[in-house]
Amino acid sequence: MKRQLSILCILAVALSMACHTHRGAATRPLIDPELANLSKEEVFQRGETAFDSKKYQKSRRYYTFVYENYPNDPLGRRSLLRIADTFFKEGGPVNLVESQYKYRDFINRFPGSEYADYAMLQIANVSFAQMERPDRDQTKTKEAVTKFQEMIAAYPKSQYRADADTRLSKAQDRLAEHEHIIAHFYMKRRNFEPAVTRLNGIVDNYPAYSDRDQVFFDLGTALAALGRSGEARLYFERVVAEFPKSDFAGKAREKLQDNKA
Repeated sequence: MKRQLSILCILAVALSMACHTHRGAATRPLIDPELANLSKEEVFQRGETAFDSKKYQKSRRYYTFVYENYPNDPLGRRSLLRIADTFFKEGGPVNLVESQYKYRDFINRFPGSEYADYAMLQIANVSFAQMERPDRDQTKTKEAVTKFQEMIAAYPKSQYRADADTRLSKAQDRLAEHEHIIAHFYMKRRNFEPAVTRLNGIVDNYPAYSDRDQVFFDLGTALAALGRSGEARLYFERVVAEFPKSDFAGKAREKLQDNKA
């Protein structure tokens, strides 16, 4: 019995030592023999070369080495950002989520970095890349709008401001188109009251919507169907006055002529 207890004790101690050794090894960065004799600048440049060749997994290996071994060095910080870039460039649902996590991690660790505006832009760009078609759920589109607005508010003079403005406009256009599709759904079923509500919402909330001429025409049509001819005429006149070259300008003139008759 004593012999059995002794054996069990020896096994327990050995297991404990093995676990301790494993945990200790996991906390230390692995030194790649190929990279150990290179400077951090040389390793980073290898990452850049692989990145430019679209070998993102290979480039991530170099960036990870630099970040793990020089986490407080400016090049180490830059490497963390580039790791996020590799996931973003690879694309796909899993990689996009991982890239957004890495960009957020970068901002949390280095909020005063000169690259913080870029990281915020990329967080928004991940949501932008995840947007659904205008006839689908628009949760990611709304998220993209919010993220672009946050980036612009935080860094109004950023060199990336133009990119943020352009994509913000596209995301807002997607939301407006979504509302327009719903309005058409109601109009086809001659349910004009909710259609007018949706269309007015587009006019109020999305002044730069690319199909604003059609929104005015649809508003005129829906209001006329509700017997609100005076209001309808105002919107037909706006189509003619503000969008004289639009395909809907001719249709609006016809409606105005019919109204006179």
